[in-house]
Amino acid sequence: MPHTPIPARERLLEVIHILEAYSDEEDKLSIHDIHSRFPEDAQVGIGAVREDVAALEESIVFPVSPVQEKLGMPKHYYYDGRPFEIHELRLLMDAISAAKFISRPETDRLLMKIRKLTSRRLAKQLTNELHVAEPSAQDATNIVATVQLLHEAIHDKRIVAFQYGRYGTDLQFKLSNEGQDYVIHPLGLVWNNDRYYLIAYFPLAEEIRQYRVDRMRNVRVQDEPFVPAPYFDLHTYTKKMFHMFGGELISLEARFAAQLINVVIDRFGLDANIQDHEDGTFLLKAQVSMSEGLVRWLFRWGGDVKVIHPQQLVSRMKEEAEKMYKHYH
Repeated sequence: MPHTPIPARERLLEVIHILEAYSDEEDKLSIHDIHSRFPEDAQVGIGAVREDVAALEESIVFPVSPVQEKLGMPKHYYYDGRPFEIHELRLLMDAISAAKFISRPETDRLLMKIRKLTSRRLAKQLTNELHVAEPSAQDATNIVATVQLLHEAIHDKRIVAFQYGRYGTDLQFKLSNEGQDYVIHPLGLVWNNDRYYLIAYFPLAEEIRQYRVDRMRNVRVQDEPFVPAPYFDLHTYTKKMFHMFGGELISLEARFAAQLINVVIDRFGLDANIQDHEDGTFLLKAQVSMSEGLVRWLFRWGGDVKVIHPQQLVSRMKEEAEKMYKHYH
């Protein structure tokens, strides 16, 4: 029984598919190469393929680049419209592999999709995956969907309601606030220490708070809109926080050992107010939030840091030092 010829439109789509899948700057295809990749039972003449490739060559929608080594030699073609370079795809794959909120099946599915964004030859270079030294301990089942909901609520300026909680020493998740909803105005999502945090205005307490997304449950976007504070700046707010702890703004002055300069630069940036001293130390001055996160960060460096100001932070550091001394005395 004779085969029905492929309609011209479907034939052109198949040529496009072949060029996308099998060609790149280093692996070009001749007209015969393209023709040979059609299904065996397809009634497609090489002349028709040549016409399709010529049409694509002139197209601005589907960029095909012809290469001719010498005059009189046959042309070879490759698809020249890929939005990502191979190293950019690698960065995307590594970011997905490292994200602890993405489940293993979801990670595998996303990586497979990314490999389809380049030619099959180049996709083979993306078979090795990033090894994550610390596996996730959190349930990643619903975080992806929650993050999408929150992004939509932030964009549309819609009020969000949710339950919130944390794990106890029995390893069971317990809801806070007797399971009652938290109703907030979502202002932005922040990525910190391998986790998503929601920065939001909590009208009941008339203050801005931060919530770990993996601790949020039953998240619902309400129909009711809200008007965000006109002078709130997410970048400025988060820059003053430590480990996503908020608190009263203070003027920190602390003396660090010289070997911690890169630690401080990593945290405060190259524009930090730093004064070098000849005794092998430097003085840092910064506006930060007074919080447990700040105390933990400073205490991490032990005797290589000394808080000078304000007195309330000096007292808090002394309390923590005495507590640790009693543990080991």
